[in-house]
Amino acid sequence: MRTRSLVLSVTLGAVIAIGLTVVLGAQAVSVEAQPAPDAAAAAVDHSDEISKALGYISAQQNEDGGIPWFAADSDAGVTARGVLALAATGRPASWMAHPTSGKTMVDFLAANGVTYTHEVTATTSAYLKPAEAGLLLAAISAANEDPISFGGMDLIAQLNDTYNPATGAYSTTYRAASDLNQAWVILGLSAAGQSVPVTATTYLEGLQATDGTWAAYGMSDPDTTGLAIVALIGSGNVQPTDPSIQKALDYFRGSQLPSGGWRPWWDTDPANANTTGWVIQALVAAGYTPATESWAASPNPHDALTSLQQADGRIGGAYANAHSTLEALFGLTEQPLYFLGREHRALCALTWMNEQQNADGSWSGWSGPDPGVTCGAVLAYAAAGYDPGTVMAAGSVTSAMDYLSSTASIFANKDAASAGKLALAVEAAGGDAHDFGGIDIVYVLTDTWYSPTLSAFGVPTNTYDQAFPILGLIAAGEATPIGATQTLTSLQQLDGGWKYDLGPWSFSSDPDSSGLALQALVAAGVSTTDPSIGGGVQYLKDQQNTYGSWSSWGSPSPNSTAYAMQGLLAAGEDLESAAWLKDGHSPYDALAAMQKGDGPFALYGDDNGLATWQAVPALLGQSYPLTGGSLATFQVVNRGPDPDRIVPATPRASLGSSVDLLVPFGSDLDQDAMVTLTWRLDGGAWQTTTLQRAEGAFTTTIPTHDPGVYDLRATFSDADGVQGDSVVTATGALTIHRYLLPLVLKDD
Repeated sequence: MRTRSLVLSVTLGAVIAIGLTVVLGAQAVSVEAQPAPDAAAAAVDHSDEISKALGYISAQQNEDGGIPWFAADSDAGVTARGVLALAATGRPASWMAHPTSGKTMVDFLAANGVTYTHEVTATTSAYLKPAEAGLLLAAISAANEDPISFGGMDLIAQLNDTYNPATGAYSTTYRAASDLNQAWVILGLSAAGQSVPVTATTYLEGLQATDGTWAAYGMSDPDTTGLAIVALIGSGNVQPTDPSIQKALDYFRGSQLPSGGWRPWWDTDPANANTTGWVIQALVAAGYTPATESWAASPNPHDALTSLQQADGRIGGAYANAHSTLEALFGLTEQPLYFLGREHRALCALTWMNEQQNADGSWSGWSGPDPGVTCGAVLAYAAAGYDPGTVMAAGSVTSAMDYLSSTASIFANKDAASAGKLALAVEAAGGDAHDFGGIDIVYVLTDTWYSPTLSAFGVPTNTYDQAFPILGLIAAGEATPIGATQTLTSLQQLDGGWKYDLGPWSFSSDPDSSGLALQALVAAGVSTTDPSIGGGVQYLKDQQNTYGSWSSWGSPSPNSTAYAMQGLLAAGEDLESAAWLKDGHSPYDALAAMQKGDGPFALYGDDNGLATWQAVPALLGQSYPLTGGSLATFQVVNRGPDPDRIVPATPRASLGSSVDLLVPFGSDLDQDAMVTLTWRLDGGAWQTTTLQRAEGAFTTTIPTHDPGVYDLRATFSDADGVQGDSVVTATGALTIHRYLLPLVLKDD
């Protein structure tokens, strides 16, 4: 019997290209075309599988809040993984509590953390188990607990005490340096927003075996290899194109099973849930997101994991249990374990903001440097506990506060809302609104902008003109005119919300104005039991969408979500209580879901400055006016790889009466990458064909009515960069090509 097959080989170099040669005979048989995937999406929807898995885990929870492994007693290592997995699914730690005791997994870890992380019952670093302490640190950071005061321990200080600067290793007298120690400590410190020494990541890279793996207990282990990749990339010291990462990815390519998954050397199952979960974590950290077509054709890693889920929700083979299910969730969620906690998220956002700062200390709005925009950024840094006076663009000596000081007079006299916002920002930054930039902002508010006749600041019908001056005065320690509070209350609509303005173009109440009004009224002394506050809270309750967030113009918006959250926080609402959860997701989780892995928050798919600095205070649970306290010098952190870059993967083609081409890719969350395909028949003139974007791939069909040799060439370009196997372009600087050696249809 005569059959036909496709032969494909790939050549990769420092400059990467895609070229394809297809040879068709006069009697080519039909080959089924690759179906075009669905519309583009940033992640795989496993909500049903995740809910079933969490239901199984919840049923295993003991009265002490912990999760068992093989024995009935709770296990701290499994419970720590449970906290990580729960955070990765976008649910607060309080979501899973024992129905009788009410204790959570965090409660169990707080009670048992010392014995889990130390050789003896002592909190000194001399007895510390680095790997266990690193895992615990990652878990409590994901749960937004305080890592310097958890269960009677300062985990960050203790882990730093185990560091040997001469070698880069983390070890103690009782625990020698090892792959697991090094990887878990680096991951834990990164998850807590700590800077990891380059020598530490270099040491971990040096432990890599020649086959690309890292070892556990002396044996090459794909799970540990996945952990090491996540730790290295999460530290920000190692990029996905680093040789150590590429060598490990080559190992994963060579060891992937027909099921689409992976397994350790001792396993015989078609796939191992723990291993496959860790490998997906590594692939996503390296840019293969979603880890479906961007990594491998069906069956892909996600297919392998979902095929292992049993009827009761557990995920795994013959020995499926809570441990295997939790590490499977690491893969199904595709949420990097180093980017789960709010503190780390805020630090990455603030670092990204610092990179957008102008040399004069400002941030730009629509028409250039803008004091109002800069006030928003100042509030974000102050909400995180950092002194905005220490925030300067690279190479500049002019701070954000220097810029606001130089523009204070003009900005404060622009309108009432601007003056109020400036006073709010100056006081949050530790300044004095009575004497800033040569003016008394408080005097401007009360003398220039407040009208006793109208009992209003600025425009009486404008919510922002009332709310920001009230907040600014309260921040400055001044009383607010009772008339202004009454005016703001009178602007409340029948639905309980507030409009931006009562003018004809402001059609309806909105979450942004409502959240801002609630903050101002509560700050002015209006009781949270007052009907105006209750009505505003109910309005925001009614407007909360199914994601747990709030929308602007029909789409979930970080800006609207942030102001709504701040208003609710001011009103005393617990946003992690059942009343505010949507399918288990709190507003905090919904807001975090709109942040990209390298720091910025996205609005309509694009990095957005205004969204980012409005989101940070809400993410950290802060409402206006910000309470006083000491402010620290801001230090940047290493942000993760830009998920807006495109990561090209190997094209695939099927042949029949046409050439059906599928060009997979990863990342490109802002969906601005382009792929140009040119092709020719038998060395003739090159023609251009348009590719259609689909989920994780570009697709096209080329008619093949005539037999012959078809040469195809794909070119990738992306203003955010194009990541190849060993090259990432400078932003917008180059187009990377990847060439494939001839794809030939031959007789067998």
